[in-house]
Amino acid sequence: MSLTSAKFGQDEDVMFSGKAMRVAGLVQYEDTNATALTRYLLSESAGAPAILEEYDGQFYVLRPFLPTAQPVPSGSNLLVMGKKYTLSGVRKLRLLGTSGQPPGGTPKAETLLSGLFEGEMGTLVRDMTPGSNAQIFYSRKPLPANDALNKSEHAALRETEHLAAEARAQAESEDDESLAGSQILKAAIAIVTIVIVAGLGYACSGSEDEGSAPGSARSGPR
Repeated sequence: MSLTSAKFGQDEDVMFSGKAMRVAGLVQYEDTNATALTRYLLSESAGAPAILEEYDGQFYVLRPFLPTAQPVPSGSNLLVMGKKYTLSGVRKLRLLGTSGQPPGGTPKAETLLSGLFEGEMGTLVRDMTPGSNAQIFYSRKPLPANDALNKSEHAALRETEHLAAEARAQAESEDDESLAGSQILKAAIAIVTIVIVAGLGYACSGSEDEGSAPGSARSGPR
């Protein structure tokens, strides 16, 4: 069995939701439409490992349920803490291969039946192998586009964010300079206005003083 193209490879460094992690292992399947489904086990030096699922161009984070908090099957439904999840589809997956420490351990069969259940709190996954009563449950949550990046993608994103920050700072600086220039212009206009008003007032005052000075009035005929 051989693996088809996957975004991440064995032992590759991955930035997962802002945390630096490493691909400790992976398992890959193919559905009936020949679409690859890859699950990665991500590990870090401190903290719990994470399971990512890559399927049809989208990444999801899978979180297994504790043995003491397993969903309760009820026909085509699952019950979790009183909430009902209804079966929306089943993916029949054919094993393509594994590498390192595959999430969930080494597959015990060539075929996996992966059911999807929808409820008000999101999506649940139930994995089963034909002929076995064993069931594994996960919660399944889609990841934003930039929450699962390889090293080069993360570096490119950081550079883009740096350039965007510089552009914002430049724009803010130009706005501040424009505002300062406007305030200076307003102050200059105000000063000129004050000077003109003061000059006019002085001129008017001078005219009145001249008109009221001794001998300035004309004497009428005697």
